[in-house]
Amino acid sequence: MCEETRLPANGGNNDSALPSGQGDSGDQPEDLATGGSVIDSQADDAVGSQGPSASQVRRLDTRLRRLTRAYLNQTNRLESYLQVVTACQKQTAEFANHVIERHALHPAVETVDFLATLIGQLNEQAAPLVEGQMCCPVFQSLLDSIAEAAKMALAKREYLDIESMCPEPLDEFDSEGSEIRQAVCTDDPDKHRRVERTLIAGLIYRGTVLRRAKVSIYRHTEQKPQD
Repeated sequence: MCEETRLPANGGNNDSALPSGQGDSGDQPEDLATGGSVIDSQADDAVGSQGPSASQVRRLDTRLRRLTRAYLNQTNRLESYLQVVTACQKQTAEFANHVIERHALHPAVETVDFLATLIGQLNEQAAPLVEGQMCCPVFQSLLDSIAEAAKMALAKREYLDIESMCPEPLDEFDSEGSEIRQAVCTDDPDKHRRVERTLIAGLIYRGTVLRRAKVSIYRHTEQKPQD
């Protein structure tokens, strides 16, 4: 009942079954005939699998240089900021030390020197009583306490490196360690600007003049001849 479909005698390899232009084995597609684009893409894939291309290396190098410059700029700015901060800290510390020394330390040193001087004077006044045995035995403990306090005050002055500065008479006037409070006229030119006496002793703390001595000096004046 059904008609049989017969295949061609060549086993189905009929050139008419293929599109026109593709029947000959010598006619290949254009990309295969040229052998260019397919090979180049495969070569690019091979290069990409082996490592970055030259253009990628150049781009990475440019980016690395840009980042390096930015890093160096930031580092220089940071160093500048650190220098400013260090200078500010140094100035702040110097100012704080100056304020503390001027308003706290120096007055305390002057007070210690003043009290030590008073205790030494009191001990000197009490010494004749002890030597002459003119004191009552009841006050002996008090005198002993004064002598012990004088020793402690002297030791404390030495420990703190506190020295009194008291120019001697006829010493050359030194403006760095002394200041003039009064002048005494003299007709002797050799005594001009020499110390007549010390009014208030100066104070040296750790090698630095903390308080200059107040002195009286001689001032040479020529005597007018009397008629």
